[in-house]
Amino acid sequence: MFSKISNDMDLANAINLMREAGTDLAAYEIKEAGGGFPSSVVESMVAFANTSGGVIVLGISEKTFQAVDIDVKLLQSRLAQTAREHIVPAVHVDILVLRYAGKPVVVANVPELPAAQKPCYVKKHGRVQGSYLRTGDGDYHLTMYEIDRFVENQHRVARNDVDVVFDATVDDLDRGLLDGWLKIQRGGSFGGTASMSDEQLMVNRRIVAYDSQGALRPTIAGLLAIGSFPQKFFPRLNIVFSAFPTPAKGDATAGGRRFVDSENIDGSIPVMLLTALRAVSRNIRHGAVVQGALREDVPEYPLAAVREAVANALMHRDYSLDAQGSPVRVELYPDRLEIINPGGLFGPLTVEELGEKGETQSRNQFLSRILEDVPYTDVDGKVGHVVENRGTGYAIIKGSLAEALMDPPISVSTLSEFRILFRHRKMTEQEGVSYSRSNVEQAILMYLAERQSASSSELANAAGLSTKTIRDYISRMMAEGVVEGIGSKYSPKRRYRLVR
Repeated sequence: MFSKISNDMDLANAINLMREAGTDLAAYEIKEAGGGFPSSVVESMVAFANTSGGVIVLGISEKTFQAVDIDVKLLQSRLAQTAREHIVPAVHVDILVLRYAGKPVVVANVPELPAAQKPCYVKKHGRVQGSYLRTGDGDYHLTMYEIDRFVENQHRVARNDVDVVFDATVDDLDRGLLDGWLKIQRGGSFGGTASMSDEQLMVNRRIVAYDSQGALRPTIAGLLAIGSFPQKFFPRLNIVFSAFPTPAKGDATAGGRRFVDSENIDGSIPVMLLTALRAVSRNIRHGAVVQGALREDVPEYPLAAVREAVANALMHRDYSLDAQGSPVRVELYPDRLEIINPGGLFGPLTVEELGEKGETQSRNQFLSRILEDVPYTDVDGKVGHVVENRGTGYAIIKGSLAEALMDPPISVSTLSEFRILFRHRKMTEQEGVSYSRSNVEQAILMYLAERQSASSSELANAAGLSTKTIRDYISRMMAEGVVEGIGSKYSPKRRYRLVR
């Protein structure tokens, strides 16, 4: 939501911000307008209405940021006429006359349009050529992809998930997943589905559909939910996992390494979800507090939150033809974890409302309904379904982060993508105290007392510390004569035990 300019002080603050930046801002556009009404104002009105709203200021020089002489009455009239007659649908603009440096300035507060009315456009150019978005300090034409997403949201109907895959057959479904889905369907059938054959049930749930020759073919939803290998037909409907060594994507370490770990994750949604969780799990630390010989298992990112974010990305992503070349991305950095999917929020739901409403807005209604009944075993061995689809996913994310003493997620939605960001967990003061030298040494002694021997990597995993840190502790304890090594000093397989 943009900040309206309501008085002279607001106006002065906005102009000062633009003067410091040396340009217009995402929410503010200034025009000199000394020679009359600028023709580009209509494009800025449309762009603001299609984005997050904004303010147009007439009577300020774009070069000097000083007030100029203007025809106030003319500009007021033309602004009102443009908003009512030259834009489809009409935009209700709040027009004010304020003062800056002793001169009158005309200000137009342009609100964001509801999702059901977007995209608005310049009437004389039509929807394709006359639709704009506000990005940075400028107005840019919407692409056809962006227009299609607006129209899709406007009508709240998307059917890309039930498109028939004409070169696939029923044999491309995973028999185990299909049997599990059918069993769940039959387990609670007391109504209309009880009398259906397996084929009828699959057709009615849009796992499969008949082609023009009467042959059964999987839909996109069917292949993704219970297919044996959907990437045979859609190679980029997958997950790309990347763990980066620095906070900036593309930066390399001193040794030239650009990735700590990376993986193209294929398979059905249940398979991709589990594989993605394992990829994240193997690249994060799982020990936060050393207590005796054990450590409290507090991962850097709670896997329950990661699971919900990845599942939501796969379930709600855009499966339209133009988006089928874009994978879901799971990107792990030293300071954050980001999960990005093609296609922003669907329908009227906003980022601010995520997790606040009990309802769920689903772009892919059939896919999400199928996934409710697809069996799934999580990384901890817990058996359930891929999704609940009860509007609880975002609440689970926020709750899991809160329990781990982490900041709430940061969510950003645009027409082309949705991004959720988890900031790296910071160690609390109490946890930092738990990492004292005596505490860790006591943990090593107790760990070795329970076992005949242990390697440095085993001790590191048990304590949740790096192997290098553990080796430093072991070196001091060997010097003190309480721990001894087994095998060559330089062997990577060297083990350690208590001195008897």
